[in-house]
Amino acid sequence: MFTPKTFPRNIKQNAFALPEAFSLLIWNIHKENQQAAFQAKLSTLLANKPYELLLFQEVKYQKASPYVLENYCYAVASNIETVNNIFGVLTASQVGFEKIDTLLTDYKELGIATRKSLLLTQHKLSNGKVLHVVNLHAINFVSSNIFKQALSKIQKKLFGCAGPMIVAGDFNNWNLQRVNALHKFQLELGLKKALIESQQHIKKVFDKPLDHLYYRDLTLLKSEAIDTQNISDHNPIYATFKT
Repeated sequence: MFTPKTFPRNIKQNAFALPEAFSLLIWNIHKENQQAAFQAKLSTLLANKPYELLLFQEVKYQKASPYVLENYCYAVASNIETVNNIFGVLTASQVGFEKIDTLLTDYKELGIATRKSLLLTQHKLSNGKVLHVVNLHAINFVSSNIFKQALSKIQKKLFGCAGPMIVAGDFNNWNLQRVNALHKFQLELGLKKALIESQQHIKKVFDKPLDHLYYRDLTLLKSEAIDTQNISDHNPIYATFKT
């Protein structure tokens, strides 16, 4: 496994701004995106509900046969790059990107394995403001202190982002120290935590949910976890916001 150098993206502009009410899908897809079962399930989800934004964690992006999302532009913040594949977080948007930025953790998991990546994108809103979208997969298999340091690094990066914001993904907050660190992170950035319906479908470790959605300067209309019958080891979260 190699430290990534490539950040795949297709940033063609499909529309000018997000609509007044827009939806997103958040999902740790466990590297299943090239599999037929995943693609069929995603097609069903996209057909049943509108999604202007897709936030995936643990994407597998084959260099020879890249993952294609019809009607979306996308960017990938990779945390692993091999000869044939790139892995990381992917944000796809129907309205293009105003800006794309990435971040890697300073530490590797278990001290020798991989880092984790974050993708920060900006998108125009219909009211003229800019939405900051943070798609992250938090570091795992490290001490709670290193987890806190990683959150602090993210927080410092986001302090310069004013206005509407969404922070979502797999936070790997499976013990009390991590839960408390994440709560502090939320408060200091002025974020609200979405109360997600159908909590039983959210992946838990030691009875603690790992997937979360935070936001500010937006109105949350709906958020729910969707049972996808073991397509991944996580289920997706669907949310709709209004500006």
